[in-house]
Amino acid sequence: MIKVNRGWRSVMKTLSVCAVLAAPLAACGPLQMPLEDRTGNDQWLDTQIKSGILGEFSKVDHTYLMDVNIDIWKQNVMVTGMVDSKGKYYDVISLVKQDNRIKTVYDHLVIADQETIDAYHRAEDQYGKNAVPADSATQSVSDVWIEGQIKALLLAEKGVSSVNYRWQAVQNVVYIMGEAQTDEELNKVLSIVRRIKGVSRVVSHVSVA
Repeated sequence: MIKVNRGWRSVMKTLSVCAVLAAPLAACGPLQMPLEDRTGNDQWLDTQIKSGILGEFSKVDHTYLMDVNIDIWKQNVMVTGMVDSKGKYYDVISLVKQDNRIKTVYDHLVIADQETIDAYHRAEDQYGKNAVPADSATQSVSDVWIEGQIKALLLAEKGVSSVNYRWQAVQNVVYIMGEAQTDEELNKVLSIVRRIKGVSRVVSHVSVA
């Protein structure tokens, strides 16, 4: 049974999933988005791959659409999120790996007990886009808030093309992928993310052009 109340993260993920699945890919050729450092063909392939994975999720188990994050950059796929059993973990990874156009799968899918996952969703529902109050010693900062901070700070930073990055925060660990134009840009991006309140660790799959 699908739980409806999953907070800001789930609302945004649902809208994103619907947009991807509704895209008329078969009728479209490669389109260039000039701000990104991906060719039109790369963007088209990435969208096709993600649409295919989400389509499989929707057929097998709708909870995967809420609990698993799929990010893609130049046919490299980053999988994050939480599932409540080894069976679901292997199911998700196997569905992702079905597409032979994928170059690399960065697997960061966490297996957690259902109680932990439910508590995580309750915290996201409660705090939404706001950080947990500073006087709370037992709660961690909202992952949605962390992701919003990353977006705002990278967008505002000179010398950083934020459109070339994809990121997810799961239990205050930030997973980031994409492409920096220089080592200096990469170092700047990682430094910004590490300094955000509540971030406990940063796992980077960012390459340098």
